[in-house]
Amino acid sequence: MKRIFSILLLLFVVALVAALSFLFFFKFEGTPPEIKKFVLREPLGKKSKLILEVSDQRSGIRAIKIYLLQKQHRAALFEKQYPVDLLWGSRVKEEHLEITFEPLKLGFRSGKAKLLLEISDGAWRNGLKGNLLAVEKEVLLDLDSPRIVIHSPIHYLSPGGSNLVVYSISEKVRRHGVVLNERFFEGYELPGADRLYFALVALPIQERDITKMFVEAEDLAGNKARLPVAYYVRKKKYRHDVINITDSFLKRKIPEFWERYPDVPQGDLLKAFIYINTEMRQKNNATISKLTRRSQIKAFYGDQALLRLPKSATRALFGDHRTYYYKRREIGRAIHLGIDLASVARAPVPAAAEGKVVFADYLGIYGNTIILDHGLGLFTLYAHLAGFTVSLGDSVKRGQLIAYTDTTGLAGGDHLHFAVLVQGVFVEPVEWFDPHWVKTRIKSKLPVPGKAPKS
Repeated sequence: MKRIFSILLLLFVVALVAALSFLFFFKFEGTPPEIKKFVLREPLGKKSKLILEVSDQRSGIRAIKIYLLQKQHRAALFEKQYPVDLLWGSRVKEEHLEITFEPLKLGFRSGKAKLLLEISDGAWRNGLKGNLLAVEKEVLLDLDSPRIVIHSPIHYLSPGGSNLVVYSISEKVRRHGVVLNERFFEGYELPGADRLYFALVALPIQERDITKMFVEAEDLAGNKARLPVAYYVRKKKYRHDVINITDSFLKRKIPEFWERYPDVPQGDLLKAFIYINTEMRQKNNATISKLTRRSQIKAFYGDQALLRLPKSATRALFGDHRTYYYKRREIGRAIHLGIDLASVARAPVPAAAEGKVVFADYLGIYGNTIILDHGLGLFTLYAHLAGFTVSLGDSVKRGQLIAYTDTTGLAGGDHLHFAVLVQGVFVEPVEWFDPHWVKTRIKSKLPVPGKAPKS
């Protein structure tokens, strides 16, 4: 009997110790919740976002409260109570929050403020209120949008045309430029241009009109501002051209592509041409647009008319709408996105302006191709070349020999395919060849050293 009593007593003691250990470890534990992640971009703008991850692996999370305070003004950004079992605590051991709030609508003003976080757990401490983690963080509120002033006059554009927008912004911003229809044209700074920004813009040839055009700026707090740009769209008609594809042309050109591109349909010259002239053309133009989306240099060398191939005749214009026929059957359509200039065979090709070589390689329908960066998102392209006298990354001078003309790619004869691009958009080269156009549309808007911008 005594043995049984001793065993029962021992079991009771063990159970009591286990219960006390449980109460001490879980219910009376003194470790407050832990912040695993805290992300808050500062300064806080009109629309701000807080990312918060909290954890309490013992007694779980009882409550999370987040407040914003400024002088006597206080607003709750987030308040939540979690169910807490008296014995087992809270079942929520981790919580991930993404809280979006608008300080201006909550009655705050630009200036200093405080962010207060109060996170409690399910422990029995502090009169069953749990352990409390209180964090106070000083923050800066910037609830004023940047102010934009446009300095350039009305902007004339036609489908395939380009222009320069000049503007200033009242404060430092993280992003700025011009929105034209659905495309964003990045703004650039130039050395010596105090508080001025420059955005080359272009209306793609496929777009006949402008539905919206405005300067947009986003400051460091995420506040955005927009200001409409004055513009006038001039209608323009482009030529329609018929190109007859012959068997001799196919036999001469297609093997060049079979050798380089395994995805071109093999064995059938006509099917190969159709693929090259449609799908490959689209891929090549997408590659070019990507390469010319943003300038790698800070200077700008488009302040004078571009040089064209010396003593050359124009064989095809920018914007020619081409229809391709094979034995009187239509086999494709395309828009010519450059100007074809022909001189003598293997004619020396000069750089149209000073710049940097950002591409020098074989590129599908364009054959051997060079692309030069002239700053502010202005690029020139030289295609169907025999070879290069410059390499990727080289800086070149205006008029410097960069290559020789040839028939590489989908060229029917020796010539230079010359194209101009503005931030990835093919534009009319003839405009950039014209000294008067460059002077009135571009150069006159560039800063004059020592002269302050007009307000």
